[in-house]
Amino acid sequence: MLRTVIMLIFCLTIYSFSSAQEKKEIDESRYKGINTGNETRFLESKLNNKNYKLYISLPKNYDEDINHRYPVLYILDAQWDFTSMVSSQKFLNSDRLIPELIVVGISYAGENPNYSSLRTNDLTPTVIPERKNSGNAKLFASVLRTEIIPFVEKEYRASDNRRTLAGNSFGGLFTNYMLFNYTDSFNNYIICNPSFWYDSELSYTFEENYFKDNKKLNANVILISGSLDDVERHNKMAKQIESRKYAGLNFKFSVVEGFAHSSTKSIAYAKGILHSYKITPIKVDEKKLLKYTGNYELAPGKSISITINDGHLAIKEFDGFVNIPIYAIAEGEFSIWGTYIPFDFNKNDKGGIIGLSTEYNDAPITLKKIK
Repeated sequence: MLRTVIMLIFCLTIYSFSSAQEKKEIDESRYKGINTGNETRFLESKLNNKNYKLYISLPKNYDEDINHRYPVLYILDAQWDFTSMVSSQKFLNSDRLIPELIVVGISYAGENPNYSSLRTNDLTPTVIPERKNSGNAKLFASVLRTEIIPFVEKEYRASDNRRTLAGNSFGGLFTNYMLFNYTDSFNNYIICNPSFWYDSELSYTFEENYFKDNKKLNANVILISGSLDDVERHNKMAKQIESRKYAGLNFKFSVVEGFAHSSTKSIAYAKGILHSYKITPIKVDEKKLLKYTGNYELAPGKSISITINDGHLAIKEFDGFVNIPIYAIAEGEFSIWGTYIPFDFNKNDKGGIIGLSTEYNDAPITLKKIK
C-alpha cells in the first residue's frame, strides 16, 4: 500500500509540473465513463441458421497502434453480461494489472429474441425432457470454433493464442464443456456458477473421459462459485480436477462469500480476467536497461534521474524517496507497478531513448531526456 501511495504522489506531482509548464486547461469532457462497446456486428451461422449479435469492445489505442494484436475475451450471454465484463477488464487495465483486451460479447439478433430458448439450445450438451429445446452444445461449439472466432480474427487485430471463454450458469456449463471436449479452442476458461446439476451431473463425466486419454491440460482455468449458489457441486468438480494433477494446468477454485447465482458475476469476472491475463514483472538484462537510464526534465531546472537498482529500473530520488521501482512488464514496456498511470519510454527513428510519457486522467505528460 505504501508503495502505491508513493507512486501516486510522484505521478500527481509530475502532473502538476507538466500542467504548469504547458499552461493547458484540463478537458472536462474526458469524464465520460466507460465505453462499453465500440461496434455491434451480426453473423448468420451457416451451421445452425441462427443470427448472432456480437458486441465488440476495442482497446483505447486500437486505431493508433495499428501493428499490435490483442488478446480476445469471449463472453457468453452478452445480453446480460457484456457491460459487466467490459467494465471489469477496463478497471484492471487502468491499474496496469492486465494488458488491453478485445472483448467480444455473444448474443442473439432479431426482433425480441427468446434468449432463454436460444441459450438453452446452444449452451446445453444433451437433451433432457425438463428443458425444452435443449442439447445443441456440440453444434454451437462448431459455430464458435469455425465461424465466430475466424470472423473476429479476420475483422480485428486479434491474437490467436490468448483467447478466453467466460460464462455463468448455462454459460459456465458450456465453458466447462469446451474445456474438456475442445481444449485447444481457448487458452483461458472462466467458469462461473456452472449448472453442474444438468443431466444428472454429466459434467463430471466429461472430465473423467478426458482424463482417460490425457494427462496434460494446457490451460488457465478458474472455477468460481457464489457461497449461496451450488457451491457443493462446484467444490466437487474442483477437487476432481485438482486430484488429476494435469501437467500444464493452472487451476484455481474461488468462492465469493455472501453472493448468489447472478450477483456473483461482477466479482467473478474480475477474478477470472485477472487469473487469465495478470501481468507479472519480467527480468530484463541490465545491459538492455542501460539505454533507459539518465535524467528526464520535469520542469525548467528540475529533473529526475532513472538508474538501475536491484536488477530493475528505478527513480533514484524524489521528494525524499529513493529507488522508486519501475518494473518491466514486457520487452520495452514498463510500469510503476500497481498504479493506474502508464510509464512509457519514447524513441527516435534509430531506437534511441529521447523521453518518457505518462498520463493522468487521460491528460498526456511528456518528459524530455536531457542527459
